Order: sequence, then C-alpha cells, then structure tokens
Amino acid sequence: MRLRYFIRVMVAAIALGGIYGCSEGDDATINIDAPTTTTNNTTTGTPDSGSGSGSTVSENCPDWAGAKRRDDDGNDVCALSATILESRLLTSDIVWLMEDRVTVGNGNREMSATKGVLADGSDVVSATLTIEAGTEIKASGGTFANLVITRGSRIQAEGTASAPIVFSSDDDDYSGSGEWGGLIIHGYGEHNQCPAEACNIDAEGESGFAGGYTADDNSGTLRYVIVTEGGYEFAPGDEINGISLVGAGSGTTMEYLQVNDNSDDGIEFYGGAANVKHIVLTGNLDDSVDWDEGYVGNMQYVLVKQSPSGGGNAIEADTEGSAMPLSKPTIANATFVTDSDDETEALVFKAASGGFLHNSVITTAPGFTLLEDCVDVSRATDNANALVFNNIIADCAAEGTGNFYKGGTVKGMESNIHMVEAELDENYASQAAEALLDAPIDWADYNAMNSESTADPDYLDATDYLGAVNPDGSDLWYQGWIIEGSL
Repeated sequence: MRLRYFIRVMVAAIALGGIYGCSEGDDATINIDAPTTTTNNTTTGTPDSGSGSGSTVSENCPDWAGAKRRDDDGNDVCALSATILESRLLTSDIVWLMEDRVTVGNGNREMSATKGVLADGSDVVSATLTIEAGTEIKASGGTFANLVITRGSRIQAEGTASAPIVFSSDDDDYSGSGEWGGLIIHGYGEHNQCPAEACNIDAEGESGFAGGYTADDNSGTLRYVIVTEGGYEFAPGDEINGISLVGAGSGTTMEYLQVNDNSDDGIEFYGGAANVKHIVLTGNLDDSVDWDEGYVGNMQYVLVKQSPSGGGNAIEADTEGSAMPLSKPTIANATFVTDSDDETEALVFKAASGGFLHNSVITTAPGFTLLEDCVDVSRATDNANALVFNNIIADCAAEGTGNFYKGGTVKGMESNIHMVEAELDENYASQAAEALLDAPIDWADYNAMNSESTADPDYLDATDYLGAVNPDGSDLWYQGWIIEGSL
C-alpha cells in the first residue's frame, strides 16, 4: 500500500474528477461531497432518510446530530455531522450513523512551526469524541464514510469485554469487506518525513495533514473496540485501512482491539510511537500489521489470522526510504497464522525497516501448504542490528527444504529459532515444548545489550512463553468480546 502513498493525491484527483479535492484558498482542507450538509456543526437533511428501515423518525437525537428513521429493533439512529469542533458524547442507547467522512477537530489543516497554531494563525481545536461502552457506530454502506481524529483532538472509546464498541457498515451483519471506510487517528507524534520546521505529512485516506515532534503525544484511548467490514476503495486500487495511525504518540492508549474483514491492511502505523496490547486481526485482505515512516512503538499479544482470500502478509514493514528514525518497533508475544496457498512468506521487511520480534509463533492454518520461507528480507537494506528475531517457533516453512529467511544479505540477528510444529490448540496457544521459556526476558537488560532496541520495559509484560496466548490457558484474553466466528 505504501508504494501508492506519494501518488495518492494525484490518482484520486484524476480518477474521481476532484471529488476529494481541496477547497479554494486552503490546500490543507480536504472536502468530500456528502449527501448531507453541515450548518453550525449540525447535520441537516431528510429526517426519514438514512439506513434505518423503521417507519418512525428517531426522537432522541441531540441537536448536533441528524434524526434518521429508527432501525428494525426500534433503536434511535442519529447521523453525525461532517465536522465536529466541540467535545461530544456518543451514548450507547443510540445507533450513530456516519453518512460520509466525519472529522473531529481541525488539526488536519496546515500547521505552523508552533504546535497548536495553524498556518493561518488560528488555533487548533481541542475536541474530544467520547464513546460509551456498547455503542454502535455504523457507516452508510458502499460509501467512503470514515472517522478522522485530527491533531489536538482525541477519541475516548472505552468499551468493556461485555460491551465492546463496534464500528461497522449499516447492514445487518459484521461480515464483508470494503463496505465503508475506517478509523483514522492523527497525532503530533514523530515522523521521519517531518522537516526541521513545521510538520505537515499527507495522511492516509486523503484526510489532511498530521505529524509533529512530540514522541509521547496522546490521541486518546481505544479499549475493547471492534472495526469491521471496512476498506472502501476511495480511488482506483486504493483502499483505506481498518485502523490508520499517523503520527500517533506513545501517550495514546490502545488495548483489546479487533480489526476484521478489512479490504486493505488491518492496522497501519505511519511514524509515531503508539503502543498496542491485545489485538486480534482477522480476515483482512491485505497485510494484517503494516508500519512505515519511522514507527517505533511496542506491540504485545498480537493474534493474527490471515484471510484465505487475501494476498497480503502477516507483517509488511517499511521505512519509506532511509530517513531517520528507521521504523523499528518491538513486537512481543505474537501468533501469526497464514491462511492462503497464495502466500509465499509470512513477514516481509523492505527498505531500511527494522523490527524486534520476540517470543512469537509463525505458523500456517490446518490444511494449507507450508510457506517457501518465513521471512522475506530480499528487499531489506542495512538494518542488521535493528532487525532481530528472538525466541521464535517458525512452523511456516518445511523443515529441511524451507528457510527462515528469503533473500538478501542482511538477515538481522536471530536467536532460538525453532523450526518445529507449533501445535496450536483450540485456544490458539502453542503446546510445543519450545513454547515455554526458562525465564522471561528482562527488557531493561535486553535494551542494554542492543542499543537499537525500542522495547519499553514499563509497557511490556515479562512473559515466559511464546505466542499471543498463554499455553496453560489461564488468560484467554480475546474470548467473549470479538466477533463470533471470526477466529
């Protein structure tokens, strides 16, 4: 996907005839034609239009949202305005509808060299979109409807295991792909394409500008959140990721997330240092985890099941040239399950991207052919000290005929690579003897041994097993809240 990044504006403008063009006199504002209009931050339009099929118009919508027909279950359906410039609360007793792009704040406009001040001298808006546990946010099916959180604003989406927050299209189920856009979060986090002065990085999905110089910037909280059915093709050959993080800093909280059935990547990091714990990526048609442009965050407990219909990889890693800092995140306790005979490798590292993969399992789904190789470094450049594989069960290439690495002369550093059967049980926990460690990794000691390491000892748990799920079954953290049947 990143190969298309720098031509995205041109492709969209030519192919769509300017639908995603900029407004006159402000080359930083992205305007998308929508079926509704916005006046004083309130959606207006036909009250009885929208996704609901009920006969009664919703009566409990706040004055800053548009009333639509109630759905078949009698729930009020309220349409969000295209622009949100004040803090808002989305309550769980209402189904919230995105009819097109919804942008929170104005920090996606061109920024001056002073953080929080736009190039035109006006202030960046600080708006918080708070979402209650159990809330459903639906998007008009077959549209580019998506949610953008801009620099200076935040999302506070805090679901629970018994009441997750769900982003989906407005159809009757949670399966399918490309039915709407996705979730895009900007921040002031560091990005390796930022110049010495003002940072204005063209962000994913033609969503304006993002990025900055604050490593610990906070774009909000996502906890027990599901994003499913997304990836609408907004320009020829260009879809949107399930969750896109552009310059999101380490102050952002993300845990217990699922991205399901997206037509592009599950989650992609464009620079920044956002951390993620407990994430399930299922049925996504391109890469499950993708990073680029100097991403240096931490991920732990990552459970990936590739789509049998997709053509991507469990990881696609890039740096977009050799600008500093390199992309080199740390991933601990991941389980990657490839699920397609079309895949030839599970993980792909390109350009100067590094990465630290610890205590993890790479395997294939039952009935699928073993891969030719586990990791492709044929397009990688000089990143040996920053490309590390440590404590890995590599049940991905046929022992004796396959290889852990494919191509390239720089193969990073590896230790304790076990090319044995993963023996995943029904809980996706490895029962191989090699899945148990004698002792956990001391992350501070590890950093002292490898100066390139990005492991955060205060964030990462010390575990004594390989994979996303404890082999003893004591912590089945993904059960009970993800989409039924998605694993």
